[in-house]
Amino acid sequence: MWGDVVEVGGAALAVTVPLDEMSRASRVRLRHPLLVQVVRYMIVGGLGTVVNAAIFLVLRAWWDTMPANLVALVLSTAVSTEVNRRFTFGGIEVHRWRSYVQSGGTVLFYAFYSSTVLMLLDGVVDSPTAWEQTVVVAVASVLGGLIRFLVLRYWVFGPDDHDEAGIAHTGGLRPTLRP
Repeated sequence: MWGDVVEVGGAALAVTVPLDEMSRASRVRLRHPLLVQVVRYMIVGGLGTVVNAAIFLVLRAWWDTMPANLVALVLSTAVSTEVNRRFTFGGIEVHRWRSYVQSGGTVLFYAFYSSTVLMLLDGVVDSPTAWEQTVVVAVASVLGGLIRFLVLRYWVFGPDDHDEAGIAHTGGLRPTLRP
């Protein structure tokens, strides 16, 4: 049996569903929530990296490397944070300041990180092409993704979100398996 406690009109209501009546995908989500989050995060991260690289490559046609990089980072970070909130972490509502700090911190981290990588590329390759720069930015983005996942999972969208009254909010059902 799978069980969860749901708040309905201020009262706690226990809900149970036999595991054998659940779809295989539902059972996997219940038994391995971290694995599901990692896979979803990888999907969003991969798409976010492609979006970041595409924006960078388009802007690179008109702008210098660093401004194109910063604009691409800001846009792709804002979009991927919201997609992660909805898809990877189940639509959990968080305190706005946590989201702002995380997004700003991510932009700052990637700005310094990818700018350093771009400067290193410039030091190794004479006059790198926009495509070479794009690949370097994409690889740097993928490598920084692990740190971002940990920050999102354990700080921004962590299970210990509380409102001013100390009431925990999970943004929906947080299923738990009961023997």
